[in-house]
Amino acid sequence: MNNKLMDRDKLFSKHSRRGDQRLFARKYDQAIEDYNKAIALKPDYAPIYSIRGYVYRIKGDFKSAIEDYNKLIELRPDNADAYCERGIAYSKNGELERAIQDFNKAIALKPNFADAYNGRGLTYHQMNEIGLSIKDYNTAIQLRPDFAKAYNNRGIAYREKGEFDQTLDDTTKAIELQPNFAHAYSNRGNAYVKKGLANLAIKDYNKAIQLDPELAEAYCNRGVAYEHTGEFERAITDHTKAIELQPHYAEAYNNRGVVYNKKDQADLAIKDFSKAIALKSEFANAYGGRGYAYYGKGELERALQDYNKAIQLEPDLAEAYNNRGLVYLVKGELARANEDLNKAIELKSNYSEAYYNRGVVWSRLQQWEKARLDLTVAKIIGKDGTNSLYHTNRSIVNFEQVPDVSLPEDIAAMLTPP
Repeated sequence: MNNKLMDRDKLFSKHSRRGDQRLFARKYDQAIEDYNKAIALKPDYAPIYSIRGYVYRIKGDFKSAIEDYNKLIELRPDNADAYCERGIAYSKNGELERAIQDFNKAIALKPNFADAYNGRGLTYHQMNEIGLSIKDYNTAIQLRPDFAKAYNNRGIAYREKGEFDQTLDDTTKAIELQPNFAHAYSNRGNAYVKKGLANLAIKDYNKAIQLDPELAEAYCNRGVAYEHTGEFERAITDHTKAIELQPHYAEAYNNRGVVYNKKDQADLAIKDFSKAIALKSEFANAYGGRGYAYYGKGELERALQDYNKAIQLEPDLAEAYNNRGLVYLVKGELARANEDLNKAIELKSNYSEAYYNRGVVWSRLQQWEKARLDLTVAKIIGKDGTNSLYHTNRSIVNFEQVPDVSLPEDIAAMLTPP
């Protein structure tokens, strides 16, 4: 009998160790096969459920991960780590309230559990409770001052609030603590993009990709930076690579659609935005982008439908109001156009394109002083005068087809590029 137990222990140890080796080599399916065999030999050995659950999480099989953590908690009901791990799996699976309950339980069992505060902060972020997420990251950092992931996550939360300097501080601190932290480089790059420093952003994305060549988000984010520098082919290449690495990456399809819009390739843009929407049904920006592509094709009713949906999903999306205002302007519904452009400017006070478009509306209404003021503001705010605005909205500045409108020379000059 003792020999049988010894043989079982040896076999268990063999499968467990080989599973660990395969996990380290990123051979996840083979690792799971070994852990399955180990569990069959010792079904009440709690730690093996934790490690197999972790592998399932890596594979994105959150349901199986949760089942493993359930078993772990059944075997060790007072194990704070088990609740924290299951909370992460629930969060990844979109079961946010359950995730919060598990993190709360983990913290109740282990009040100084920095990982649980960090995990709960991530979940609050998913729930758009940015203030609560930052509070939890603060606690995690207080408990563990060298917690690089918590600094990185707090930096992302600050970016959501528009506090980009704080994002730079936190992601830089994360990199100082963990120099090979690819995600932190990628997130710092995002902050540089928001501050208009695309070249610094690209440098960080390059570093992130060097550290982790399979980090899809780094390619996607670098694609956005290339879009900002006007390198559209490089942007498309990066978004395509992100999709290749992560086929269900809605943001990458959306961002590639944005580039196709800028290249006046509306059909390709519509295809990408439609795919993004299929993957993420409440993706307001994708509806807005597709609406813009339909607008470019002259399919105004389809454009209106998409802008209406974008605004329904995200009532503070200034770009959707601006672009819907353009559709109303082209349709000659000037009161509706003005209403939307007013809303766009209310939401985004430095929105040069919205001022320009409203200036066009005032010109159509022959309210020259208001037109003059808005077009002047647009030129002051805009980085490159009316050139880019004219290119974007060239269909609305042709007053030759509008009867009984004689433009003053100064307004005509502001509406037309040099």
